[in-house]
Amino acid sequence: MKVHFTTLGCPKNQVDSELMQGMLTQAGHELTDAAGSAECLIVNTCAFIDRAREESVNTILELARVKETGRARALIVTGCLTQRYGGEILTEIPEVNAILGTSALHRIVELVNQAEGRLDWVTNAPPGYLYDARTPRLLSGRVPYAYVKIAEGCDMGCTFCAIPQFRGAHRSRPLQDVVAEVEGLARQGIQEAILVSQDTLAYGREIPGNGDIGDLLLALSDTRMPWIRPMYLHPAHVNDRLVDKWRRARVVPYLDMPVQHGDDEVLRAMRRAVTARRMKDVVAQFRAAIPGLAIRTTVLVGFPGETDAAFDNLLGFVEDVGFDRLGVFTYSLEEGTPAAGLPGQIPPEVMAERAQQVQELQDRLAWPRQKALFGTRQTVLVDGPSADSAFPFEGRTAGQAPEIDGVVYLRDPHLSPGRFADVRIVEVDGYELVGE
Repeated sequence: MKVHFTTLGCPKNQVDSELMQGMLTQAGHELTDAAGSAECLIVNTCAFIDRAREESVNTILELARVKETGRARALIVTGCLTQRYGGEILTEIPEVNAILGTSALHRIVELVNQAEGRLDWVTNAPPGYLYDARTPRLLSGRVPYAYVKIAEGCDMGCTFCAIPQFRGAHRSRPLQDVVAEVEGLARQGIQEAILVSQDTLAYGREIPGNGDIGDLLLALSDTRMPWIRPMYLHPAHVNDRLVDKWRRARVVPYLDMPVQHGDDEVLRAMRRAVTARRMKDVVAQFRAAIPGLAIRTTVLVGFPGETDAAFDNLLGFVEDVGFDRLGVFTYSLEEGTPAAGLPGQIPPEVMAERAQQVQELQDRLAWPRQKALFGTRQTVLVDGPSADSAFPFEGRTAGQAPEIDGVVYLRDPHLSPGRFADVRIVEVDGYELVGE
């Protein structure tokens, strides 16, 4: 059967889609990029915030229209949206033949095989699925990097976050299994393994004798994978032992540490389990341990009860720390979360204004560091053809994660995608660089 996949959401969702695609191709099904020619349509949804849910629903409806006019006999919806709102989807969108939550990805082949009829299959079971290195996986991008999900779920209980509702409690993959997957990816020619989970620094703690994230990084340092990049690092988990292991591990000099806020009252209301002062110390500790470290963070503005004074503290925190990269989000009221019932909800226009202020401050602070890259020589991983037709290729330095941190546009037409190149930075345009 010809199957068309649409993947929405974060890199963790991308991993799930690649696993399902691997299982389907192993079972003899054929994948197609053309939705109109597919016999089965699958959309892997996101439900993190309201905008993500809206995109997921609109995509389902769009594919339902494709099903009416094309060859498709079935529309299957998977992912976080179905884990959270499966019953509503089947009731309100009758074009959907079947749904699959996050707790049973391995049943996708069974669903596709039975896709002719309507299956009211709601996966309300608590999330528990974890893939391993032996699970078939079809890498979807023609890029030299791959995401590796080292754990699933989260136990932190941030009051604004609904992820535990549809991803479940934190559970880690065994250390040697992660090592085996990374080794296998390296054998396929992948040059960068990007470690992802909902709470990466909590890795391994619940498995007796497994080791923690520091032990995993040290073990991965012995693989042939050139670049290893951990993402989504909660600052509350950092201690001296972890920083020492990080310093000794062969990891790119890049730290992705979402701080969410810089005011202690807001941080307490968010249940972040860390203070602004402690986060400043953590950043300083990592910078002292790792030369040339690039630090990325995210902040959340408009949390209920965020006063003008609290917002000013956030601005001061951002200025004091001096992040290399920063993403800013506005608070999204999530059904079933403790924050949804808090007093002091912030008007949307105030949230938008505050987000703009944070981003403008970040851009001003980051510019001197970006400008200092002019004339330097950088090792760049060539990702492939450039999205800008003025350049044959584009790539990234170790300080740039895919899709979120900008790129290096490359002028040399003789470079090879999937290889490393030594280039001189000849132009700096905001977060984008030009190398030759």
